[in-house]
Amino acid sequence: MKPGEFQIIPPDRRKHLDEMSDLMAKVFSDVGYFEFRNQCLECYVNHSHYDWHASRIGILDGRIVTHYGVWGYDMRIGSAVVRVGGIGGVATHADFRKRGFMARTIRASLDAMRENAYDMTILFGINDFYHRFGYIRAWSDTDYVVAVRDLPAERPSVKPRKFRSFLREDVTAIYNREHARLTGSAVRPTYLSNKRKWKDWESYLWTGAGGRTSGYVAVAHREPALHCFETAGDVEQTLRVIAMLARRRSCTEVRFSSPHYDGPLARRLRRGTCRTETRYRRCGGAMIHTVHLASTLSKMSGELSRRLRNSPLAPWRGNLLIADAREQVLLVIDRSRVHVAAVRKTKHAIRGGEEIAQLLIGSDEPEEIVEASGTRLSGDAHALIRVLFPNQHPQLRTWDRY
Repeated sequence: MKPGEFQIIPPDRRKHLDEMSDLMAKVFSDVGYFEFRNQCLECYVNHSHYDWHASRIGILDGRIVTHYGVWGYDMRIGSAVVRVGGIGGVATHADFRKRGFMARTIRASLDAMRENAYDMTILFGINDFYHRFGYIRAWSDTDYVVAVRDLPAERPSVKPRKFRSFLREDVTAIYNREHARLTGSAVRPTYLSNKRKWKDWESYLWTGAGGRTSGYVAVAHREPALHCFETAGDVEQTLRVIAMLARRRSCTEVRFSSPHYDGPLARRLRRGTCRTETRYRRCGGAMIHTVHLASTLSKMSGELSRRLRNSPLAPWRGNLLIADAREQVLLVIDRSRVHVAAVRKTKHAIRGGEEIAQLLIGSDEPEEIVEASGTRLSGDAHALIRVLFPNQHPQLRTWDRY
């Protein structure tokens, strides 16, 4: 490589891990340099689902000056499962910013994700940057806040005890069972090291018949509220445990951090007394980009068939074209049986740009997505879009984020 020439390559664990970790720790030094660096070396990059083939680093004069990290995981869209590249550790050395190096690194990583059979990519980004590379808003975070006095007064009939690792097979099994059809959730396990933890989280589990684990909660006391980050198990028993923990700490309220809208906890909270706080970001926060439209729709074919089968459009027969900014895909629909086929002419079409990713995961009501983006509908697409791509309220738990 010539002096002054910028080169983009996939990182090598043996050659680049230390220098990558140093760069990320410097860029995210507000967390604490040594703490972030050690997390990278022990569990965030090393010993994790970090993808060394799809990630990219930029090298200039022998130094790593950019890093765009990809963490590969499986994500649910209803009953379907797609492969997602979660983006993290996006870092440019302070001495080499505003020179277009990161833009080139991102584009190289997007190409690598296509080559490595990813379906979609999701990140949690800064404002007004990632849309340049085809990312679009994926969802908003909604917290549920409940006064402690409005939580159950009864003590739980179980005995919660602390546990330390989310990698326990029993905890993973309960989580996967409860999130089986919740769009946006990850199929666990994701992170692979017991050392990955949130400093102030306390996790409690309890057992049921036969001494088997039947539920758990993860909380942190942040005055004046008890923050609840994750729960699983019988929801009434769960709320009793949380109420007990909150009262022990003299908390006045409990803040439930972005529970899935369609999950049992959020459903139960909406039947009681609570308030919700939703954070909308036009161009930042959770953002999504479709890497392979055809592959994504192929994996969704069973879920799309199920949605049609349970709708008034179950008898519908015909072809539906779906086009985003890069691909066109034909869905052949025959009385609730859906499959992807070679593209051919049809009068039924959904034609758009990056917002097609929002339809795939159900970011909002489909009519709202169409109106906001100018998606073009023809033929029976006006009716089919409501059935095939309803609002799914996607959400990814804090533990699985990258």
